[in-house]
Amino acid sequence: MSSNSLRRVAVVATAAGALFLAACSSGSGTTGGQTSAAGAASSEAPAATSVTITLWHNSADTDALLNLYKAYEAYSGNTIELLDFPADTYTTAVQTKWAAGDRPDLLEYSPAPQDMRQLNMGQNMVDLSDMDFTSHLINTSGALDGKVLGVALGPISSYGLYYNKDVLKAAGVAVPTNYTELQEECAAITATGAVEVFVGGGSEFPANMIAGFAYMADFNADDAWGQAVAAGTVTVDDPDGPIVAGLTAVDNLRQAGCLNSDVATATYQDSIKAVYDGTAAFAILPSDFIDLFYAEDPGNTAAVDAKVGYGAISAEKGIGSYSASPGGSYFVPTTGDAAKEAVAKDFIAFATGTGYQAYVDEAKCAPTLDTANPPTDMGEMYVSLDQILQDPTTTPAFNQSVPGFGNFGQLSLSVLVGQSTPQEAATKWQVFVDQAREAQG
Repeated sequence: MSSNSLRRVAVVATAAGALFLAACSSGSGTTGGQTSAAGAASSEAPAATSVTITLWHNSADTDALLNLYKAYEAYSGNTIELLDFPADTYTTAVQTKWAAGDRPDLLEYSPAPQDMRQLNMGQNMVDLSDMDFTSHLINTSGALDGKVLGVALGPISSYGLYYNKDVLKAAGVAVPTNYTELQEECAAITATGAVEVFVGGGSEFPANMIAGFAYMADFNADDAWGQAVAAGTVTVDDPDGPIVAGLTAVDNLRQAGCLNSDVATATYQDSIKAVYDGTAAFAILPSDFIDLFYAEDPGNTAAVDAKVGYGAISAEKGIGSYSASPGGSYFVPTTGDAAKEAVAKDFIAFATGTGYQAYVDEAKCAPTLDTANPPTDMGEMYVSLDQILQDPTTTPAFNQSVPGFGNFGQLSLSVLVGQSTPQEAATKWQVFVDQAREAQG
């Protein structure tokens, strides 16, 4: 794999427990009438030159991001001083340093609303709503309370279904797009000797994927469900709500013998190998792991595409969800230094304008702005990912605004291994949500 891919895998493997999952190496098409990023240079007023700004950044930033910083320095005559934060504790480390009163001039940080609120960004960040890039955004990452406070350049993650094509052919079934079809196809697939859905519960976050991220895409348009939970007008333990329904759907799969017998101890690496080898038909995982499937046969993308596919799956609609990583997402803190704030905004203008196409090409990321053309050397799984991310029905990941989300993975796993009923798990989660809401005031 390339150094970009290796760094992306490192970020995913260390940060997946907190679900700050990077998704790159994905090509993304855009709607008609687009122009290249090189032709979308910003009309923002030029900033001063020979100014040094500090950037708090993830130590696992890809080569493409590091080269973007260098390109801006060469373009502008300004200097970006990088202050490294460890990838495995990135968001927590930033929050700790921020709470001590320290501030950078430019901040790389998660653009999820819940994380943005941890830094009180509505009060502490420069409002970027009047910048040129805001009219070209494909998704709402970086927006909070009606303001655009940051920009996610990509990578963007989605959460979908990896499937083995030979297993489906042997079973005589089509690729499922919802959990009803997943349940209906179980008998035919297990009759071939394959596991239907492989869950690497020992890594914990795959439990989140099957019980929450994929299923809940149907219910979080415009982040409405998540914001309602944060406001206390919706509860996660509603017996008729989508969380209990999602946990019930995976519990039904468990009871029907559709899951691997070692859910509690198997890892996400095991699930990748099982789907690639054909000992399992499906795994529901982040799109970040497309690179890991291609790494099963390095340099032979076509051979991997012949065996494995990727698509959206949700409760009933067959749509995807998305979230952005801290990596490649930027904010401008209000520091009171007008010159440095202007340079930080100038970096964002460059990164979303003149420098954006080069970044997309090197990172092989799905563009988040409609001014960039997608990379052309993508495998079929990335083409499918692109279609999901460009679909206007794709919704924000259900956890983005929910306080107390960190306990959901363990509670989902307790259902997947038969230790809790769906309602019991949801009721326990509601306690954590209430505690987090109270702590936030």
